[in-house]
Amino acid sequence: MKKVINKIFIYIFMLIIIFISVIPFVYMVMMSFKSTTNAYDFDFSLEKLTLMQYQKIFSLANFPNYVFNSVFVAVVGVILTVTVCSLAGYAFAKMDFKGNDKLFIFLIMTMVVPSEVIIIPLFLIIKNLGWLNTFKALILPLPTAFGVFIMRQAILDIPNDLINAAKIDGCGRLRIFFKVVLPMVKSSIIALSIFTFVGAWNNFLWPMVSCSKQEMKTLPLALGMMKTLYNTDVGLTMACAVINFLPPFIFYVFMQSKFKEGMTLSGIKG
Repeated sequence: MKKVINKIFIYIFMLIIIFISVIPFVYMVMMSFKSTTNAYDFDFSLEKLTLMQYQKIFSLANFPNYVFNSVFVAVVGVILTVTVCSLAGYAFAKMDFKGNDKLFIFLIMTMVVPSEVIIIPLFLIIKNLGWLNTFKALILPLPTAFGVFIMRQAILDIPNDLINAAKIDGCGRLRIFFKVVLPMVKSSIIALSIFTFVGAWNNFLWPMVSCSKQEMKTLPLALGMMKTLYNTDVGLTMACAVINFLPPFIFYVFMQSKFKEGMTLSGIKG
């Protein structure tokens, strides 16, 4: 009886937490269908609901281009980050070379530095390379030490016996990487993909610095500029937030099932 009561309290507590967590999202969606300057206007009668805010956004001159830029940067950024971080993580985890640990520690130390600190040096590098207002400027800085750290820790858990067995069978390093290592760290790859996609999609400061041409702006940057033009309309602000929120959310929901599948397939039993 005591266990049943404890379970009931736990379920009630979890439901309360879920309810509190969902309230901001419900508020955001509901307010996006209104045209009001009052953030505390909770009258959601059908007469006051309108699609005007979304019509303003979709009527932007370069809206399809903004969407394409964001999707392209996020998807290619995920592919580049997973590729680079997986290869680097494999090298740090399973290859014995001089200065391995020291180089990895130095790489991890860069995570302490806030991204805003390197904006100016990064801008100067991109400018001198002639990459301003290009996809190179938006995509190439996406791989980070955090991704290398995630992949290295995941690859460290792979038994060396499996890699040695693949070597005995005549597999080279790249074949071992693709045939043995990657399938066993699938869940970490998916987790890194989610982090990278969300970060690339929501990135605001770097696209604003590196891209001044209208045709190279991403969707969050364009919507952020739009909100400054109509900064008194709470409904428009919320509509912009909804459109920014949906693609990463859909990507996460899609990848979540793959993440669980990867956790199952990559489980190693001793």
